[in-house]
Amino acid sequence: MCETKNLLLIALFITGISSFCYSGELPDTGQTTSYTETYGEDHDYQPAASSMSYTDNGNGTITDNRTGLMWLQEGNYAFNGQTSTGTWEQALGYCENFTYAGYSDWRLPNVRELDSIVKFEGAAPFINTTYFLNTVSGVYWTSTTYVPITTRAMYVGFDSGCVYYDNKTGAYCVRPVRGGP
Repeated sequence: MCETKNLLLIALFITGISSFCYSGELPDTGQTTSYTETYGEDHDYQPAASSMSYTDNGNGTITDNRTGLMWLQEGNYAFNGQTSTGTWEQALGYCENFTYAGYSDWRLPNVRELDSIVKFEGAAPFINTTYFLNTVSGVYWTSTTYVPITTRAMYVGFDSGCVYYDNKTGAYCVRPVRGGP
């Protein structure tokens, strides 16, 4: 369905529901359970190069071994234990001014980065809870503006594993990241 050669996010609008797909390399979904007798589920494809792999740095951060991104381990550390930011703009500002574990180059992740740590198996929150502690089973802001309507931004729902968009005035959680391009 997605036939672009670049790593672009493509939105398909079907009866008001947003579906997203990527072209290029996708991380493994983390599904290890087979739900049918039919071959072809994510469970059947477990290439080591795309499997989720994390390192606990021992300082409250987690490194994604596939992407090299460093994540804040604690899901409710930001904003002194308050997980909501008030607005998208406040989330951006908070992450850009965040200092933790000796690093001051934290930022709000883009939609591809945050979506890359979603684990599509088990119960909510859909994330590896061994590494990512106290993740709220809700939605987390990304730095990605929803281009068709620029007063909205993309978010990742760890309550559903889905990517959506909403008005930038909403109050959502943040998980700061550092590294990348």
